[in-house]
Amino acid sequence: MTRSDRFKEKFEFFADALMPGPYQCFLCDEEDMIGDDGLCDDCRAKLKYYPNPTCLAPLDDITVGLQYSENIGSAVMRFKKSGQKEYAGFFTQYLSVPKEWQADILVPVPMHPVRKWMRGFNHTELLAAYLSSAVNIPYSTRLLFKTRNSAEQKTIKDPAVRRRNIRGSFTCDPRVKGLRIVLVDDVFTTGATVYECAKVLKRAGASKVYLSAVTSPAH
Repeated sequence: MTRSDRFKEKFEFFADALMPGPYQCFLCDEEDMIGDDGLCDDCRAKLKYYPNPTCLAPLDDITVGLQYSENIGSAVMRFKKSGQKEYAGFFTQYLSVPKEWQADILVPVPMHPVRKWMRGFNHTELLAAYLSSAVNIPYSTRLLFKTRNSAEQKTIKDPAVRRRNIRGSFTCDPRVKGLRIVLVDDVFTTGATVYECAKVLKRAGASKVYLSAVTSPAH
């Protein structure tokens, strides 16, 4: 079975949650005939899967579904900023958890409580919930917490400044000790946020920490 076939098979689980409009493509947001994947023919033809993302310690491995594009970035913003929660089902078809990870639990990358209150929800929690149902692995929002309301990473271009900005922003529950944890996120850019999360989890005794992300710019 090819990677494309696996995505198509997994997507059937989310079919009922994918209709912002009867013929509206999730990426270009234009009225058109769309397929079971929520895409029009033009957007599907332009879609590029992400080959072999680079993994650095303290993460143990990474999977990324799609190469980042302008259309994908706009769709992410509609999901996160405009509250179009139906995008959770659409994006989750591009998340994966390899069986060899033998994951115990999925953990969404947390938001600071103030940010979550302002937005009304944490988009990564929705992704983790959908992914949990698809791969039959539990998820928890009570193991990793963001305790410092740092500046948004997307506003910072310098990777070194991103690392300093996020440092010391997370804490975790001691129950992570010995667990094989999969962090769930939408966009993997420099990795500053997820590396900081992994560092905190590993210091608390997590056995393995992996990342499943929807999209990332080609490196």
